[in-house]
Amino acid sequence: MRLSIPAVTAIFACGIFAAGSLRPCFEFFYFAGVLFLIFSLASFKRKNILIVCLCISVFALGAAALKNFKFLPKDHVSNFAYYRNNLIYTITGVVKSEPASAGAQSKFLLEAASIEYGRTKYNCRGLVLVKLGYPQSLFYGDEIILTGTLHRPYKSSEAFNYRDYLARQAIYCLMSARLAKLKRHRFSFTKAAFYIKDRMEKMISDNLSPEAAGIMLAMVLGEKKGVPATINGMMVKTGTVHILVVSGFNIGIVAFISMLFLKVLRVAQRSRQILTILVLVVYCLMTGSSNPVMRATVMGVFFLAGFLLEREPDIYNALALAALFILIINPGQLSDIGFQLSFASVIAIVCIYPKLCALFKIEELKIKVLKFIAQGFLVSLSAWLGTAGFIAYYFRIICPATVLANIFVVPLATLITLCGFSLVFAGLVLPGLTPYLGAAGECSIALLLRFNAWAAGLPGAYFYLGV
Repeated sequence: MRLSIPAVTAIFACGIFAAGSLRPCFEFFYFAGVLFLIFSLASFKRKNILIVCLCISVFALGAAALKNFKFLPKDHVSNFAYYRNNLIYTITGVVKSEPASAGAQSKFLLEAASIEYGRTKYNCRGLVLVKLGYPQSLFYGDEIILTGTLHRPYKSSEAFNYRDYLARQAIYCLMSARLAKLKRHRFSFTKAAFYIKDRMEKMISDNLSPEAAGIMLAMVLGEKKGVPATINGMMVKTGTVHILVVSGFNIGIVAFISMLFLKVLRVAQRSRQILTILVLVVYCLMTGSSNPVMRATVMGVFFLAGFLLEREPDIYNALALAALFILIINPGQLSDIGFQLSFASVIAIVCIYPKLCALFKIEELKIKVLKFIAQGFLVSLSAWLGTAGFIAYYFRIICPATVLANIFVVPLATLITLCGFSLVFAGLVLPGLTPYLGAAGECSIALLLRFNAWAAGLPGAYFYLGV
């Protein structure tokens, strides 16, 4: 009897899940976890008792992790705010995300350092989601002073609870503000990543039509603001909207391009793996370190780490370690829909796809094109089987067309993503190629949209479930 890494992750996740409905505080679970860990060490020679004590310890520590994540210290900025108030606050802090413009507004995260109201100033901490009523040239790491109203997010009665969504990202305060003072911050690694992203965004926007540029920016850099609502809705109906979100799909392409490019340069294998990990980290920062990108980056790093340690990578252990790492950092991710869909799809492909290949005897197909199409169909079917239940439960929609659509959409999305990266590279090295790569990107995106429109129009392509 042994405790595997996937088992440890599953038990830790059960502890997090149970803590949501259990009343004991953090200290109870923490000391219980430590106590049973000591018992397990004392029972080292008695394997069965050792395993039981370790299981209880991991469960208790999982529960303690969630309790600790939800605990807000007395000096947390949210403790100075209320749901309804007209007080004017002055907050000093540092910009902790890339500011995004939405119409006439700018939105970003602020890490608070101090707060002032009623002529009294307090030191504080915590994240605040800030909305400026006008565009402002801000960058990650800038030190700023803001004045405005501050309040906690309201609980929504709809299926999507905005307050819970923000809480999973450790955001408990919203601020409508104006800028009082700005101080440029020193150079940082993250700031450099955002600078590279801005350059890439400009190159793509300058060489494609607005609609095509919006779709390519969503697929390459995670910028969805340029994607028309009609196109987004159409892709939801065909179950292909995942290509508009930077996730494991994009991380895989970036890792492949990096490894291939470094191999062409004849970089040693071990150095290729280390440099590829650094590339993935930079790409994660460039795309805003959103939860899907962070999850995919962690998976990729753990998988590459297996090669670095000269061990045969085990996909189950890599997935389990990635999930455990994410849940230790942010236990709230367990209830995140994206977290569940990401791991459900990968696990389904790993578990179901080989069985389907054996069932339909795919390896016996002699015609390579037919074999490629069959493999694509079975991968899509496996992912759909793994995620259909989650999608039906959360979004009240079932999309049978997903299986067929992804066979063609995924290769097209790969081509579009490669065109995007090639366009940026050519803009730096061979500017004369950018018009041709831009035209190739336009054609690929047009084909993608036409196919999606056709798939969405098929009989029974999608249907909504009753409330």
